[in-house]
Amino acid sequence: MLGRPFDASRAAQLGLVTQVVPDQSLLATATETARALAEKPAAAVQACKRLMKRALREQLEQAVKLENEVFAERVRSDDAKEAFMAFSHA
Repeated sequence: MLGRPFDASRAAQLGLVTQVVPDQSLLATATETARALAEKPAAAVQACKRLMKRALREQLEQAVKLENEVFAERVRSDDAKEAFMAFSHA
């Protein structure tokens, strides 16, 4: 919420990435990962990707809906009214 930058190890701690590797190992690790995925049944990998994308899309749609509801609620609050008045008199 504070918008502070963080490094790769912190991203791993937060669960935002699955693996952190040194720069010199990046290409080899990516190639190994791609090879392992390529060995899996293509239809199963495609189905998994489709399900993951769908879940993310649905979560995003729900999050946007909730954000709009909360924004509508907050914009009518006394705090918002005070801020609008202060801005209009500036």
